[in-house]
Amino acid sequence: MPAEPRRRHNGVPQACEPCRKSKIRCDHESPKCSRCVVRGLNCVYHPAPMTKRRPPHASNFERTAYEDPIDFRRSVESSHTSTEYSFPSALDSSMGHSANTYKSASKRNSLFQKEVGQHETTRFSAVFFENQDSFGPVIDDVTNSSLQDPAQEPSQEFDVRRREHWPLMELAVNTLLNFPTARTCERLVEGIHYIYDVWVSPTMIQQCLDQVWREYGNCLGEHRTRESVSRMANDLFLNDKKPHTPPDNDFDRTGWINWFAGPLLRWEMIGILFSWAGMAFRHRQEWDPVFELPEQQGRNRNSAAERMRECASACVRLCEDRFEISDIMVICMKNSIKLQSIIISDESDRIRVDYGTVGSAFITAGLHRLPQLKKLTPYSQYRACIASSMYYLDKCESLFNARPPMLSRHFCQYPLPLDLCEEDVYGGRERLELALARLDSNGWNTAGRIFTTTWLRALAMLSPIREGILELSLRINQQFTKEEVEDLIVQLRRIVASYPPHIRYDRNLEWPSNLSSGSQARSAHQVYIINRIQLDVLQCHFLLQRLLVSRKFNGGQDLFDIAQEALSIITSLWLHRDQLQDVTHAFDWISVSYGMPCAGILCIELLRASNLAPPSPATESSTSDVIHAPVQLSRSQVIQSLTMYKALLDWVRPTDNNAQLSSKLSKVLQRIIDTVFDSLGLLHGVQTQHSPNEQYYQRQYEMHDQQSQNLATSIDAEHDFDLDPALIASNDMDWLNTIDWTQGGWLEQSNQPFLR
Repeated sequence: MPAEPRRRHNGVPQACEPCRKSKIRCDHESPKCSRCVVRGLNCVYHPAPMTKRRPPHASNFERTAYEDPIDFRRSVESSHTSTEYSFPSALDSSMGHSANTYKSASKRNSLFQKEVGQHETTRFSAVFFENQDSFGPVIDDVTNSSLQDPAQEPSQEFDVRRREHWPLMELAVNTLLNFPTARTCERLVEGIHYIYDVWVSPTMIQQCLDQVWREYGNCLGEHRTRESVSRMANDLFLNDKKPHTPPDNDFDRTGWINWFAGPLLRWEMIGILFSWAGMAFRHRQEWDPVFELPEQQGRNRNSAAERMRECASACVRLCEDRFEISDIMVICMKNSIKLQSIIISDESDRIRVDYGTVGSAFITAGLHRLPQLKKLTPYSQYRACIASSMYYLDKCESLFNARPPMLSRHFCQYPLPLDLCEEDVYGGRERLELALARLDSNGWNTAGRIFTTTWLRALAMLSPIREGILELSLRINQQFTKEEVEDLIVQLRRIVASYPPHIRYDRNLEWPSNLSSGSQARSAHQVYIINRIQLDVLQCHFLLQRLLVSRKFNGGQDLFDIAQEALSIITSLWLHRDQLQDVTHAFDWISVSYGMPCAGILCIELLRASNLAPPSPATESSTSDVIHAPVQLSRSQVIQSLTMYKALLDWVRPTDNNAQLSSKLSKVLQRIIDTVFDSLGLLHGVQTQHSPNEQYYQRQYEMHDQQSQNLATSIDAEHDFDLDPALIASNDMDWLNTIDWTQGGWLEQSNQPFLR
């Protein structure tokens, strides 16, 4: 016979603790009520539910069993719980850890919330933390007084009936109602491995999706309602009230999963899922079958991604009540901003402001100062990936916008992540140890495979060079020397030489074909990553040469050769776009970030070679003589490169975030190429008896006005040449002469900025 339900003093059946604290009706079943079974909670009947809390000196058992908010976790005996999470061991250790740290925290950490590191001597509370042994006997009564009246502490439970919680619950319900359906998630997750972003871990995404549909499939089904999703929202709010301390350094895969999901699934992780879904929508083609599903309600790639971005931002707002800046919060904020930059233009100032918020959260979470990896764990490897990626991205944003970086090597420390795949890192301790044994002395894998961390390591190693370029170009009232730039060039070459052979760029690197499907052939995605790494290397060389040319330390030949090589790599990627359909979403960023400055150098040198622009500035030799060294180039090859690059710009879809900038640059390239072709007929008929050098400068300075008039006359005669009437005038190419293509600021001929 079932046990008779417990009754209170007034004869009313006693409710279990989860139902009593949530203020919902309990059916009083034993050992578990139906609501706790559905919600996956640990159904506990308190022997004295109305008893007040014990004072701080109560026994550890009483405090852990009846007072600790961690007590009410999901039932590990529920049939919906996967054995992969191993909740009991993780929960037992976390509860024991909370009980042990509670006593020390009551005396050490109750006066000030955060501890002080050895490097934080300027912190306002540093003196008290450094001298805790001396201050302890004196301020012990002060620290204890803050805990003597626990009844006055704010409630740890989320009560939807409280008026101040209504807006949060309304926002939470509206957000969860837009969560992608199960079949939508199944289709989006198919291309998750081609994102190549450590901030979007495929293991994290798949684990959390499995948990969401396993535990809340009835809440988020096709017939979801406000009442059904409110149950999930209430659980997430309760999880927000639980301590969220990182696990110890000796934990394994189970502890890593329980850190961001499992019994501590929180709003931050739901926001990460929304951001991933938005990126997946944005990376799909317009004709993808996922947009034909009825739950999409006719949305396209842009509108679907925008809806996911709004939900990700809502998840961040739902955490503002406590706003604990944890690693997961930083990841949620960063992914939300990245999704926003994918949807709108990369040149938006709003992206800059939001990115600054993410950088501040990154520093607040302590990710800017990580210890060296003494013992690799899933947690330490993941933090190393996030820290090194953020440091690299900070330099990219600074270079793109010519703004000072937020993170500096003088104040930051991060270890490079080891060259491991996620399957090895999160596949258990034994598999991780075997993978570590196969690494070389520098941390690279010896199997010749290219992982996401392989790409990240190669780029992160270039961060010091990028930071050096920023210091030389942005510092005030201090001129750099030629030796400083050359030192960075030597360091850059040394870094590239340290790359393992399987990621080094080779001009003769062939793209795979249907016939080269053997085991030794590289895949198209591997060739793509190698080319992307080389583009970053060439970008560093390009910027260093720009510094030399700007101070007339060097001629423009090296700068031109680097620009031409980079543009050839970009057009090569575009020509093989059929093999790279999973990563074509990055082509608009590649064409703008890497291609635009290089195309500018090719354009100005082409105009100079056609006597349509002033010659390059003279360089100073060691003998104080002025050497005029015009850049040697093949006009045919340059025009072909610019034409192919223009075709890439025209290929960028109107729905891409850099479409407007690409369209503007395409028009500029078209006019420059047309003008060069129309000037060839005039230059061909010019006859002179002067030497080549004298002939070059005579054409430039003595006959420039006459050529401009003849060019305008020729243009008037040919009606099929469509050129802006503003350019068909005397000195119609003067606007090009006013642009210093080696110093930036080009394409700024209108009120709208085109470069970030």
